[in-house]
Amino acid sequence: MSANTLGAALAWPFLLPGNLFCGALGLPQSEYSDLIRMLINSLVWTVIGVFVVALAA
Repeated sequence: MSANTLGAALAWPFLLPGNLFCGALGLPQSEYSDLIRMLINSLVWTVIGVFVVALAA
């Protein structure tokens, strides 16, 4: 297994929320969809992190 496929396999679950969102909206692959994907991923993982920290406290 090459490092490229290993990295893609490890990143896949973290990128999934943004990929699903862009796919649901039918956004074409462009630099703008990449920005939207990044925004959605950041929001989702930040909210999950806040919940985890709140449960741990």
